[in-house]
Amino acid sequence: MTLRNPQKLVRRNLVHRSLKLFLLIAFFLLAIAYCHLFIQSSEPLTEPSQISSECQLVRHPLGKTCVPVEPKRIVALDPIYILDPLLALGIKPVGATADDLRGKRYWGGLSPEEVKGIEVIGQPYQPSLEKLLMVKPDLILGSTDVKQYYPQLSAIAPTVLLDYYEDIKFSFKKHLRAIARIVGREVKAEEVIEQYQKRIEALKAQINGRLEGKEISVIYYSEGTFSAPDRYAAFFQVLNDLGVRLKPIFLEDRLNIIPTFSVEVINEYDADILFICDDEPQSVSFFLKNPLLSSLKAAQNKRLYVVNGYIWRAYGPSVIDKIVDDLSKYLLKAIENR
Repeated sequence: MTLRNPQKLVRRNLVHRSLKLFLLIAFFLLAIAYCHLFIQSSEPLTEPSQISSECQLVRHPLGKTCVPVEPKRIVALDPIYILDPLLALGIKPVGATADDLRGKRYWGGLSPEEVKGIEVIGQPYQPSLEKLLMVKPDLILGSTDVKQYYPQLSAIAPTVLLDYYEDIKFSFKKHLRAIARIVGREVKAEEVIEQYQKRIEALKAQINGRLEGKEISVIYYSEGTFSAPDRYAAFFQVLNDLGVRLKPIFLEDRLNIIPTFSVEVINEYDADILFICDDEPQSVSFFLKNPLLSSLKAAQNKRLYVVNGYIWRAYGPSVIDKIVDDLSKYLLKAIENR
């Protein structure tokens, strides 16, 4: 078989090769663009970007969400990490999740008066989609603990889920600022933090270095069981801001682990000042009935104090203000008992 027009065939092959090369380059560029978008959507929460007069694009661990510039009907899917900061920013959500502990509703250390008028939308790890629909939110804020519900939540209203383990690094100040950026309350957040800092500076002035060299310890107690908080607990951040010394055992990184321990080893947590966070606050005398506790250095020097565990386990600025109240009371009392 002979070729009638070899030049024409050559030209045709060149066209085919050029077309293949063009398609290959185009596919490669599209792949790069897709990867870029995927990486962007996987980045931690950053500054929202304005895309219209009514909407801002917020990037979070589960993607990008167009959030109303001035949301009016917010639902908080976590009483500690979301509800409390919103209240501190002067925003009362239309709905929020709440824990159920021993038959009682737990709002993360917030009082019934502080949460009055807020509709209960199930529990933090299991929000009620039916109740969500009923309150007609224009923004849903929560944590990645409920990421399995994200498709359903985002179908109801714009939804932003924060990962406070990765994005916020357990700083209650950074966390407050992150939420403030989403809801447009950055100025209010700085006012809240400034007021907190003023209280800390005032207390430091009252302590006036008189706790220098003294170690402070904090442990949890609940229904006969003792446990140790991790080093990211909010009260440790407050104590660090005060410049007081923590017992070294609390500087160990026990992320997501709250180890229980037997009262027989409670001396490992003894310090010059010891706080026991009791979920059902009992008197100091209740604990001193146990000879292992009454023999502790803190107990012997009358520097063992019992505080409300529901409050001290919390994290938001509203409750941290209550922790500062306790520290103002007991640290100054500890100085008097020198």
